[in-house]
Amino acid sequence: MSTEFEGREAEQAASLPADAAGATLEPPATGDGAIDAVLTDLASAQDAPLAERVEAGERALAALQSRLNDLGGA
Repeated sequence: MSTEFEGREAEQAASLPADAAGATLEPPATGDGAIDAVLTDLASAQDAPLAERVEAGERALAALQSRLNDLGGA
């Protein structure tokens, strides 16, 4: 049984740019050095073992949450 979420997920995946022969796609530059670094780290971890991808995702999450918290206190 397919859910609405699964349908949207497939739609989103279809809209992603195809990479050339497995090349790592470059993340967009945000202008925030810390965020750009963690997004680059996350992108480069996509071909790594699962544990390394999870760690990179956790670092990205922490960095993004930190920036959002900074905005809330401004």
